[in-house]
Amino acid sequence: MLVSRYVGYEERENGVDVRFDGTDESLRAVARFTSNELQCCSFAEYHITVSPPYDETVLTVTGPDGTRQVFREGFVERLEAAAV
Repeated sequence: MLVSRYVGYEERENGVDVRFDGTDESLRAVARFTSNELQCCSFAEYHITVSPPYDETVLTVTGPDGTRQVFREGFVERLEAAAV
């Protein structure tokens, strides 16, 4: 479940970077989420980054105008609300 692994996010000009802890479970959960999102939000580009020292998994979502708002309001705000 992504909510329990959520660390934070940063806005980009054309999207968001959503950070999760660096566990194998997080990586699998982010990959599942991304696979599901491809069905409804095929306008966006998704990048999953896992870099040394492997303490975070970062999902970067970018796309045309409005992508940042769609993912901030539809995804990040739900994560933020559940993390409180």
